[in-house]
Amino acid sequence: MSSAKSKLYLIPTLLGGNETNILPSQILSTVENLSEFIVEDARSARRFLRAIGYKKNFDTEVIIRELDKHADKQDCETLLQNVLKGKDAGIISEAGNPCIADPGSEVVAYAHAHDIDVVPLVGPSSILLALIASGFNGQQFTFHGYLPVQPPERIKKIKQLEAALAPPLGGGGGATQIFMETPFRNQKFLEDILKTCRDETLLCIACDLTLPTEFIKTKSIRDWKKQVPEINKRYCIFLLGR
Repeated sequence: MSSAKSKLYLIPTLLGGNETNILPSQILSTVENLSEFIVEDARSARRFLRAIGYKKNFDTEVIIRELDKHADKQDCETLLQNVLKGKDAGIISEAGNPCIADPGSEVVAYAHAHDIDVVPLVGPSSILLALIASGFNGQQFTFHGYLPVQPPERIKKIKQLEAALAPPLGGGGGATQIFMETPFRNQKFLEDILKTCRDETLLCIACDLTLPTEFIKTKSIRDWKKQVPEINKRYCIFLLGR
């Protein structure tokens, strides 16, 4: 639609808390040159931008468009209308990196299809931080997002993930299985994992990553049963491994 070459920046945010010094300085140096953003929630996006030192006037200088998690092609065209004309913009997630367990991938796919450069910026990802801290297989892993809410389906899924840990033919460890739950259901979810998995299976629980209350431990199911941690209403990533 335009010969101008534009860029769509993928802007990581904090995983929680207010310690902006954990973010690379490249983020501020990039966003301070932008005046258009695609975000999950306009209010929290403004708060984040101010926290990292963004100075532009939101009322007169900045365009913020909210992204629906069910965005379709028509929505993407609207969200990127100025980017299609050559203007740079950024996508801001609610926590961590855009497009991982968060909306944004449809917009990025649309950008690629229309010759817009996509530029990912470095920042915290709870999924990758949990993986590298777990001691599990980092060569092969699968992120499943949220497991089913209903107990029968959830138990079935947990059993499937545990079965996927079996070494493939030819030896070697199976793929690490990564998943999550909403904070207020974490405690019951953990109980289901402990009741369902074999004693020798390893479970890593990674909570409140990058925060002062950070908690990361890998133990066997047998050992977790001896002392079950209190993780209710905490942001957690769960990993199964061998």
